[in-house]
Amino acid sequence: MAALFRDGRLVTTAAVAVRAGRYFLARRKSEGAQSLRWEFPGGKCDDDGDERRCLEREFAEEFGVTVSVAEELGSVPFEHAGTRYMLVGYRVEIPPVPLELREHVEAGWFLPGEVLQLDLADSDRSLVQHILPACPDQ
Repeated sequence: MAALFRDGRLVTTAAVAVRAGRYFLARRKSEGAQSLRWEFPGGKCDDDGDERRCLEREFAEEFGVTVSVAEELGSVPFEHAGTRYMLVGYRVEIPPVPLELREHVEAGWFLPGEVLQLDLADSDRSLVQHILPACPDQ
């Protein structure tokens, strides 16, 4: 299958999980342009054909867990290395089981004020302004 596009941009997804008013974020490994920065986990929708399936696949690959993907919370355009992307955030339910950190060096649950203090990946920082108002304490 071909990559997914929105408004002429490649789609990449972000999982927004909220538990007891805290947001789940993970810190990238020390490789690549966004090395050691925090993110809402997700990824590019290359061969999935569906944004929700993309997030399910990414969580299975990166954390060894099956998630439930709910509604879209917002999207923001961004560019990286000359490619135009659309980052789409979805509400996700993560089961209360131990996670494997396969692609990240650490992960945790953060209060909204703490999220804003993290060294977020640039695209995720842009998405935060759409996500925080859309996710009341749970």
